[in-house]
Amino acid sequence: MDQVSLLNFIKYCLGYIKLTRQRFFILQSKLAINLPEHFFNLTELLESDIDNNTGKLINLETFYSLDPKTITKQTQKQYNEEQSVAKKIDEIYNKGRNDPYTKQIVFSFGYYEIEIPLKEEEIELRLDYLGEENEDEKPTAKIDRYPLFSLPIGIEKVLEKGAGKYFIKPIDTEVQVNIDILADILGEDHYYELIEKFGKYEVKGDLSLPITNMAIFDEIWDEIRAQLKLTNVKFGEDSFVFNEMRIGISPRVNYFIADDLQKLSKYEEDDFKNTSLISWIEDENLSLKDEIPEEGELYFPFLYDEYQLRVLSNINNNASIVQGPPGTGKSQTIANLLCHLAAKGKKVLFVSQKEQALKVVKDMLKKLDIKYLFGYMPDVGSIQLNEGDRLDGIAPQLAALESHIDELGYKVYYPRRKYPIVEYKEERKSTITTQSIKNITEKKAELKQLFNQSIEAQRLFYKLYQELENLKEYDFKISDPRRFQKTFSDELWKKIIELKDSIEKLVKEIKNYERNKKRAEFDKLFSILDLKKQSYSELIQKIINDDIDRGGYDGHSKILRSWKNTLQRWRLKNIRAGLPRELLDYIDEQSGQDISRTQAIRTKEELLNYCRYYERQQELEEMEKNLEDSLNSCGLSNKEFLRIEKLISKVNFNEVKEKILRTSEIHKQLEEIKTENPNDISLSLERTEKTRQQRIAEYLQNIINKKILDKYKEGASVKAIVRKLAKAFGKSKRAYKTFDRLRDDPNNFLTIMDFIPVWIMELDDASRIIPLKPGIFDYVIFDESSQCNIAYGIPAMYRAKKALFVGDSEQMRDNTIIFKSNRSFDELAKKYQISEDLQIKATGEAVQSILDIARLRGFEEVSLRNHYRSPRELIGFSNKYFYRPKGKELIIQNTNYLSYKNTNQIMLIHQIEVDWNKEISERINVSEAEKILKFFRELKSDKCYQDKSIGILSFFNAQAAYLRELFEKEGYKEEVDNYKIGIIEGIQGDEKDIIIYSFVIRTPDQKNKYIPLTGEGGDIRAGINKGRVNVAFSRARLQTHSFVSMPIEEIPNGIWIKKYLEYVRDSGKIDFFSEELKLFDSKFEKDFYDFIILNLPPKEYRIQNQVRSCGFKIDFVITNTNTGKKIAVECDGPTHFKNEIDEEIGIYAEDDEERQRILEAAGWEFYRIKYSDWLNDKFDRKIILMDIIKQLS
Repeated sequence: MDQVSLLNFIKYCLGYIKLTRQRFFILQSKLAINLPEHFFNLTELLESDIDNNTGKLINLETFYSLDPKTITKQTQKQYNEEQSVAKKIDEIYNKGRNDPYTKQIVFSFGYYEIEIPLKEEEIELRLDYLGEENEDEKPTAKIDRYPLFSLPIGIEKVLEKGAGKYFIKPIDTEVQVNIDILADILGEDHYYELIEKFGKYEVKGDLSLPITNMAIFDEIWDEIRAQLKLTNVKFGEDSFVFNEMRIGISPRVNYFIADDLQKLSKYEEDDFKNTSLISWIEDENLSLKDEIPEEGELYFPFLYDEYQLRVLSNINNNASIVQGPPGTGKSQTIANLLCHLAAKGKKVLFVSQKEQALKVVKDMLKKLDIKYLFGYMPDVGSIQLNEGDRLDGIAPQLAALESHIDELGYKVYYPRRKYPIVEYKEERKSTITTQSIKNITEKKAELKQLFNQSIEAQRLFYKLYQELENLKEYDFKISDPRRFQKTFSDELWKKIIELKDSIEKLVKEIKNYERNKKRAEFDKLFSILDLKKQSYSELIQKIINDDIDRGGYDGHSKILRSWKNTLQRWRLKNIRAGLPRELLDYIDEQSGQDISRTQAIRTKEELLNYCRYYERQQELEEMEKNLEDSLNSCGLSNKEFLRIEKLISKVNFNEVKEKILRTSEIHKQLEEIKTENPNDISLSLERTEKTRQQRIAEYLQNIINKKILDKYKEGASVKAIVRKLAKAFGKSKRAYKTFDRLRDDPNNFLTIMDFIPVWIMELDDASRIIPLKPGIFDYVIFDESSQCNIAYGIPAMYRAKKALFVGDSEQMRDNTIIFKSNRSFDELAKKYQISEDLQIKATGEAVQSILDIARLRGFEEVSLRNHYRSPRELIGFSNKYFYRPKGKELIIQNTNYLSYKNTNQIMLIHQIEVDWNKEISERINVSEAEKILKFFRELKSDKCYQDKSIGILSFFNAQAAYLRELFEKEGYKEEVDNYKIGIIEGIQGDEKDIIIYSFVIRTPDQKNKYIPLTGEGGDIRAGINKGRVNVAFSRARLQTHSFVSMPIEEIPNGIWIKKYLEYVRDSGKIDFFSEELKLFDSKFEKDFYDFIILNLPPKEYRIQNQVRSCGFKIDFVITNTNTGKKIAVECDGPTHFKNEIDEEIGIYAEDDEERQRILEAAGWEFYRIKYSDWLNDKFDRKIILMDIIKQLS
């Protein structure tokens, strides 16, 4: 903020508050209805007990009891008067229900009239707001009537006999004294003097319902009148009328914020040094980027994503920003951050101008069941809160504080004296420490790694198995792979081949001889000889050779034959000595026969062959033994060698050996793969995460308990404060106001503040309750800061050292201040030298929120980008027109589709034919309303929608009111039938399963009615309307239905509704439910599909494959068509998820666990099938079937 002093900026904000405060009273007057005292008994209301749930009837007896046709001339005037009051009350009633977040209904009474000289800026204000164009006749004074007292109320409408009866029910116990409007008139001293006096009335309970002393109201007026006499205003004796009553609706007024700003405007610049306010003028500590802590040092008890985690990198800056577009987990991020800061010993103030935003975070923190983690100040005047919310408030907590301290371990005993003695037991050492949190996060990290390893193991298994399939010819068992690898060589291979050839020949030779008849004769003849162990063939061959060489006897002479044989025996004596007698006898016998030499040689050759036969057998045995040894030496059996021999005939030796060795290695690798079950690991991860969250909660509880005990041990003063509060607080709603009295003594709050690290309240409550001390909180966190005016945020920032602004600059801004021009604000900015870009404007696209100014200031910013609320199509309109153009495109983390009937559509346009005979107003479309009611009935009769929440939205108050009345006449109730009817302002921060829109516009001629739907035509609400459009079209989780009464083509260009309807027309259809079979990534998937399709009945289950979600592909989605429940089935092994990633989606996962976590965040439940199980013959695949059916049941 160049050349702007912080003090001047605070004064500028104070001036802004004063100007707009005038506007609030003007606005409230415009929207209010006078309630004559003959219609309502004021005293009965003030004497009523708020704990009694009955309201007080507004007595419009004639209107309630008569139908229009039964009105007589005597009752006509009374009926018309009462009808006029009823119409106005009904309008206020409906506006309050349409927008309960930013509007409040107020019952005002005790009006006083004064004449006040106008200051220049007030004249401009009236011109700006009221549009008075005759500037030549500017008023110099104003005569106004102001309510001195007011009470937040709710209006109840009870339908009886065709008429709605109206009841007024107080929703707060305290009557407010409205002297803020007199602050400038009275002057600071007199104003605060009155504040102090009226504070005493409040402390005594004089202004708390039920009020027994009605004279108190005259006393208060007398106090004010005495001070007014010292000013230049004019009034008379009859200026104050106690029984003058009005009911009005107006923006919530921030009374106490203005008081704080008034005080801060008196401070010096140095008084702001140790507060987050300094961030508006100094650059120091605005650009820090810290390392994000490891999970073991992270105290986030709820799930989180990478963008939410990045918030921690900026929190040490004096001020920083978190942009939280719809559905990105903004509230969960805040809840996590509050716990993390509390665990770090920080004190945090969490504020918003919207009670609903605080309630959402409060409800999250409540789930942790950490006592005294937060002090919640519920707005007792809010109709959004239920009794449970009020019981979560700080009052009941403090009432139970002593009981909690008792549980922590101390005893009280009473000696013989007046006061008890407190003795504390030895404090038990907590088992939950920072180390125990680190330990569980380490276990979680180990499980994540194990999960990834289990998936990678299946991929490796698949890869190896596929390689094995490709080596199928070479895949056979080798007897000794180690020897095979070491000794089996090409040389040995050739040797074995030669040996086998020799054996083959030898076997053939042996088999051939076995067919010889002589063999049997010889066996008989030589049966006593063991020829297998002897070798005689060589000797016999020599004898035969001798016959051939020397010539045997060929004649018939016995003498010559005998002589020849004798010579031969002598000549071959040495040879014959080597033969056994049996063989010699046979040889000699044959030689002595009267046969020719040729015949003699042949008979000896027969003997030779016979001996060789046995020798060949012996040789064969030796060769076979040699072959066996050779095969053993290279680790092969003969069968294995034969397969190798066949393979080598096709390719070379080395290739065969390498491939055989590779198959052996693959089998070994497959056996060594650990195939953990990822489903079991996933369950363990889930349990471990829950344990981590529980330990963080216990750790926080221990920290808080220690602080409580340490503070409680300080002495009697602390115990006295606690006991005083405990005594004051009961179950009555009045208990909540007791806490307001803490501000009477700042030390009261500071004492209680030490007990509780997180405080949750609306901005005005922060100013009302918390002492105006610098930096008493370490942090202040603003939620919905796009709707927070910077003037309202200044006091809270003063109370904290650092500030964090959470919101969405593309959503609605503060729409409670709208003027015709900026003239009065321009003068204010000029007076305090506020630069143009930092001025608080009330028109157009100018800066309006604290978030806008923070961004222009250049504070560090983190954008949450993961969208979890709805599928891509439903959030696509906002993405296209609001986030993508700003470089903040949302990354969709949701594929939870619910198609309307069988249309395959989740966004539908319902074209309505207008029945002009039924139409009653330009602001109400009866035809649309009746069709919406019929459609609502249809949805509620469908079992798929019976548990679904439904929001019915219109951009027009009157249409929302008409719809509500129509539904209630049919007997529907919002809280019972799970629906809500409202306008856009009443839905920000909320979400519904189904959103139904009623756009009302019927003809192109209704140009003046397009203003709420535009933002491009230069109208004064351009920025506000643009945010409204974004909010309107980003609330649905499952479906949207647009009811329109004119064709899209007839809607003028430049209208947001036309853009939206064109988007719905072009993008409403989805192909998510397509059952068309896509190409399988692997045979595994094909086999699984064949298996599942065979075993699951098609009428009960829908099976889809290759389903895209969050940029990933899911192998199969199986849906139970009866329940709508679906699971993602993954066939682990064949593919890698990195091949699935769609870069345009913007999602990236480091590993399988992160991928599954992303998809689980999108609503998927997983069932994973291991490839190793699928191939295992011993695995029963029916287990898979039963698991899937069980998970879908």
